[in-house]
Amino acid sequence: MYKELIISAIVAIVILGLNTITQNYTKNAVEQMKEKLDKTRQELVKEEADFETAKKASKEAFDKWEELDDTIALYIEHAEIEKVKTAVISMQSFIEMEDDSQAVDSIDRCQYILENIKRREEFSIDNIF
Repeated sequence: MYKELIISAIVAIVILGLNTITQNYTKNAVEQMKEKLDKTRQELVKEEADFETAKKASKEAFDKWEELDDTIALYIEHAEIEKVKTAVISMQSFIEMEDDSQAVDSIDRCQYILENIKRREEFSIDNIF
């Protein structure tokens, strides 16, 4: 009887520990991506958009997502990961075409998806049931 209780307690502790680790990683990854996207957005919403700086910033955002994608893909739905990647690529395309309004729209869409990912991974009553 005690053996089963100890094993169950260890399993529960491991599950809660791994959940905390993945939740913190997700939160950190989302914040890093949002920071890169905000930097890109700031270059686009200026009175005179600086597309060269925005291209560099969007490249940094894409590279950061590629870096984070390898780890986050282990426990996040791949459909959500692809949505973020699609939004980042469309942002880069619109910046290349120098269409600032569509690029800002892509940035906003990407940030919304990232927030949705973070919200879905949080340890809350809504996510448990």
